[in-house]
Amino acid sequence: MPLEHGHNRRHGRPSLPWRTFLLSLLATLAYIGAGPAPEAWVFSREAINQGELWTLISGHWVHSDSRHAIWNIAALSILGSLFEYRLKHRIFTELLLASLLLSVWIGRYMPELQAYCGLSGILNTLLVTGAIALWQRYRSMSLLLIPGLALVKNLIELFSQQAIFTHTAWPSVPQAHLVGMGIGLLLVLLRSGFSSQARSVLTAARPE
Repeated sequence: MPLEHGHNRRHGRPSLPWRTFLLSLLATLAYIGAGPAPEAWVFSREAINQGELWTLISGHWVHSDSRHAIWNIAALSILGSLFEYRLKHRIFTELLLASLLLSVWIGRYMPELQAYCGLSGILNTLLVTGAIALWQRYRSMSLLLIPGLALVKNLIELFSQQAIFTHTAWPSVPQAHLVGMGIGLLLVLLRSGFSSQARSVLTAARPE
């Protein structure tokens, strides 16, 4: 199965995943510039109640310590490089929507969580949307093993209440990882519905 590993060809030359590089750079600069868990940027119920609504988005792009930042930014670089050639500009919109929707979920259904930061929740969204986009192209069931293994990992962490691979200053939130996967599935379903409607409109408008 020929995978293009994060880049496609344009005029015979490989196209680098510049969107992923840009997002990874921004996340890196956010950590270098603002440091660990910057109060003005993390998702915080108190801050949101005071009108600091940007933290609904920014909270997902800052990290609690250097290990947290390295793991998440490395994962963003790898996943983005694998999936960007299929998602293209959608990598921006889907991560933005995932940031907002996950924050709304945390705010509504996880009242015990007063503050949150990190890319891991929305990376699970990217994992689902990217893997399904590749599956739609190649129709190889092996591609669905990627989100399948992530689901198993997240469930283990949920029931054990302990991260498998990382130990960071702030505890892992496996519920957010599972919700991130659910948001990814929702975005795929919505995109498929819009695509079907668009094809129906074009077919109806096509002269016989």
